[in-house]
Amino acid sequence: MLKVYINYPNPHITVHSDGECPRIQQQHKQRQRIVRLDVATLSAELKRFMAKNYRFGSAPDTNDMWLDVDLGDPVFERAVVEFVQKLLAQHYDPFGRIKVDQHC
Repeated sequence: MLKVYINYPNPHITVHSDGECPRIQQQHKQRQRIVRLDVATLSAELKRFMAKNYRFGSAPDTNDMWLDVDLGDPVFERAVVEFVQKLLAQHYDPFGRIKVDQHC
């Protein structure tokens, strides 16, 4: 399972494979947006990203998001994260200029 932090105003995407990583708790806030990607939700959530249903901006409720990616295969999970980045880059240019970082 991966926990992935997506930030827009300071564009970056950070992957955490250790669910106990202290930085995960540091970056959580009240009413945090969390999108769960698993075998039951993957298709519907990817469609939401494609349709720009998840908006990003400078306001606190749109400036970041967490993805909980649990697909049973770390290589596939990472590929899904990179695909989400490509979908976001279609609507938000800054996401096209970054590289997905691995923190832990």
